[in-house]
Amino acid sequence: MKEAILLTYMGAPSTLSEIRPFLYRLFSDRDLINFGVPPFLQKPLAWLISLFRAPKVKPQYEAIGGGSPLVKYTYEQAELIERKTGIKTFVGMLYSSPLLEEVSEEIVNYSPDLLYVVTLYPQFSFGTAGACLRDVEKLLGGRVPYKAVKSWCRNPYYIRWIQESIERELAGLSPKDTAILFSAHSLPEYFIEEKKDLYVDEIKDTVKLVMEAFSEFPFRISYQSKVGPIKWLEPSTEEELHRLREEGFKNVVVFPVSFVSEHIETLYELDVEYAKVAKELSLNYKRVRLNHCSPLLTEAIISEIWKIRGKEEL
Repeated sequence: MKEAILLTYMGAPSTLSEIRPFLYRLFSDRDLINFGVPPFLQKPLAWLISLFRAPKVKPQYEAIGGGSPLVKYTYEQAELIERKTGIKTFVGMLYSSPLLEEVSEEIVNYSPDLLYVVTLYPQFSFGTAGACLRDVEKLLGGRVPYKAVKSWCRNPYYIRWIQESIERELAGLSPKDTAILFSAHSLPEYFIEEKKDLYVDEIKDTVKLVMEAFSEFPFRISYQSKVGPIKWLEPSTEEELHRLREEGFKNVVVFPVSFVSEHIETLYELDVEYAKVAKELSLNYKRVRLNHCSPLLTEAIISEIWKIRGKEEL
């Protein structure tokens, strides 16, 4: 049987020139961000927002090297998975190159008997993993037989990857004055209220399993990266840093819980903006690095493929 794997994600601008097109595609997606305007106004409003927001975020991308490394890192993950499984592995993004709509044609031409789809969002949300799976169905449904992983937030290899990553940063720190802060990408609140989105619950499930290894340490969950004129999940990561300092903590170890590789939200938002906030608060701020090429993370993704494949291994 001829098989293939698709890793899919929202994507990110790899160069400065990709910033505005990326933002336009992102804000045009009404399923992700509904501005409360009639559908025919969504794209014009997205065009305006991308026009004004692109110059504002450009310095952030310049500060991390002129673009996000997310796409590059996803290709590296795909290469590791293909090497380990022997199965052709594609990469397709919703809002940046390589666009899923173009990669889907490559997959059709490859003509696999079965395609395994994995989003790089361990926790399911209609706005992230759901959007990826929505577009997979739209572009490949009826054209290529496929099976998809909806969520892998409790995968034991994934949990161990997080635990080992955090463990290194906790070395020498006392539970008495150290807190672990799990910073997740925020979502519009209406996702939870109206769509009954599972995202918050799945974040909590992941954190609960991770904290089994660090039961003596206090922890918090916060949300980052809100954009646009709508209400997002709270508390924000900045608010939580202030709260931790007020409670007397001296050290904070921050893990970007909803991410599996470095990109603008970790390299700039966490490493620059929130690191500055922590410094002003006299907090010893340690941000956990995301090793996207970790054998544990690779095994987490592959083990999910084996589950939907119906076999534990080749």
